Amino acid sequence: MTIRTLSYAVALACTAGFSASSIANTTPVETITVTGSRTALSIDKLAASVTVLTEQDIQASGASQITDLLRGLPGISISQSGSPGSLTELRLRGSETNHLLVLINGVVANDISQGSLFDFAHLTSANIVRIELFRGAQSALWGSGAVAGVLSITTSAANQSDSAVSVSAGAGNADTYRASASASHRGKNFQANVSASTLDTAGDNVSRTGSERDGYENTTLNAGVQWQAASQHSLDAKVRYVDYTNEYDGVDYVTTGLPADADNVTNGEQLSAQLNWQFEASNLPYSSVLSLQYNRNENANTTDGFDAGGTQGERKQLTWTHFVSFEDAVLAVGSEYLRREFEQSGPVGWDDPNYRGQDSTSSVFAELTGLGTDTLDTQFSVRYDDNERFSRAWSYRAGARYAVTDKIKVFVSLGQAVKTPNFTELYGYYPSTFIGNPALLPEQSREVEVGADIVLPANISLQLSVFSTRLEDEIQGFVYDTNSGMYTAQNASQKSRRDGFEASAQWRTDDVSLTAHYSYLDASQGALETIELRRPHHTGSVSASYSFPVQGLSAYIKAAYTGTRLDTFYPPWPASAQTLGLKPYWLTTANIDYKVDSNWQLGLRIDNALDESFEDIVGYQGSNRRILAHTRYSF
Repeated sequence: MTIRTLSYAVALACTAGFSASSIANTTPVETITVTGSRTALSIDKLAASVTVLTEQDIQASGASQITDLLRGLPGISISQSGSPGSLTELRLRGSETNHLLVLINGVVANDISQGSLFDFAHLTSANIVRIELFRGAQSALWGSGAVAGVLSITTSAANQSDSAVSVSAGAGNADTYRASASASHRGKNFQANVSASTLDTAGDNVSRTGSERDGYENTTLNAGVQWQAASQHSLDAKVRYVDYTNEYDGVDYVTTGLPADADNVTNGEQLSAQLNWQFEASNLPYSSVLSLQYNRNENANTTDGFDAGGTQGERKQLTWTHFVSFEDAVLAVGSEYLRREFEQSGPVGWDDPNYRGQDSTSSVFAELTGLGTDTLDTQFSVRYDDNERFSRAWSYRAGARYAVTDKIKVFVSLGQAVKTPNFTELYGYYPSTFIGNPALLPEQSREVEVGADIVLPANISLQLSVFSTRLEDEIQGFVYDTNSGMYTAQNASQKSRRDGFEASAQWRTDDVSLTAHYSYLDASQGALETIELRRPHHTGSVSASYSFPVQGLSAYIKAAYTGTRLDTFYPPWPASAQTLGLKPYWLTTANIDYKVDSNWQLGLRIDNALDESFEDIVGYQGSNRRILAHTRYSF
């Protein structure tokens, strides 16, 4: 299925969101996390570091893509291989890119066909109503892959809102157009939500030479229904579809070893769906949720119009969770069955890259929340996974949060998480380049974290966190294999280390809000403590918002910093690989927004306002300055 629409779009003003815990919200008790617990738990009781962006934050930012919102938040570093649509990876707390589990409307969205990572290039911010980022090991709740944390994204398809219609459109430089529309209807026992968005840009010239721009198109559709079938039974279903086309450069392996203009195109599709049945006993403290989930990612590549291969990954999951209440405590126990299927295809040359594989995992899990006192809250979770290919694995997490005073709250947590090898690492094959290793072992991570939320005089809020993580059997995906003469994946013999510190501060009045985030990371691997690539020691951001005396007019400015980090450059043969340092950079975003009346809104957004020249990956130039103007109508 292919969908193509012309779009108009753009940007406005205000906030990139405030993080770390409950202080980001004026009414923390009403802010519920679905990321850090399977039960409805208020964030001010959670023994963890959590970031929440609300629908108001997202709409006010005017951002085209989610990465515009996430950049500069605690623990986050982003690597993008060029302009919009190019591979965009997020590393959380120095982890691997496939160590962050991404949920969209509760469905795991990580791409099995691309190493189980999540490519943020194809996630636009249109029609998204909530973002939760849980930092820390979460495999005990969500299974393999939740090593560094979980990012939960809720679209309007899952939004319990009143009947409404909203339309936006805009345009900017680089031939950029964006448009979106959403509609919801709420009846007595039934609610339906539909939304659509489209983004089209001519992009930038990614390579250091040449003038060819790499364009990108994205169309995203969401739909959801909720039905209260009876007093004890309810059903809800959600579906999400993404269709995209991305142009990308090749690499000059003969002369420079750097990106060079090429006629390369990726056509991709993403489909996810979920069906939930919820039962709540009328006379007993018991409820249950039976959930069926499906996710498919596929992409096909062409070079000069000829087939260059592609991949497809499918994820099918059945989960049944039971909840039992004991006064303030809630016990959740459940079982899960997961089926993963992978297919790699391509033209047959001197060898055949075509491959199909599958595996299954059966799991049981339990979580206990609510034990404690008026000043102490606790959470405990444990999980057992039985994968048909690997040895059995245990994950766990335990945390406690204590209110020293009404202005100071501290927490401590300890967790163990696992990550099974992906199909590319196990069985992937790229002629003359890479061969998989079926003898790989799952990765295992242990983390301890201590944090505090502090409220100071003059409306100043602080959040602090220190963490230490040890990763065993880290899978290194680019190790030279003397037997085949190609590269392969291999478990590291030594532990990898990720230690860090995160701090956030906010000062707020009726008209002004100032926010600052800072993260320090020390990530290394092996006995020699070799510094991990693409992981800056220092990241952070500073932002300010102001409401003008003129009614309806507001402005926002944000500067996000990415420090020095290392990357590997592969020059043409016979020269050997080189480790290079990438220079630090600031990305500045300025926004202004004017609300004409209760229905109409106008805005202007400038990304990379100072037109900073930067690279996240050696040779791939970052996005140039973008100016976008938009209008929004809702009723």
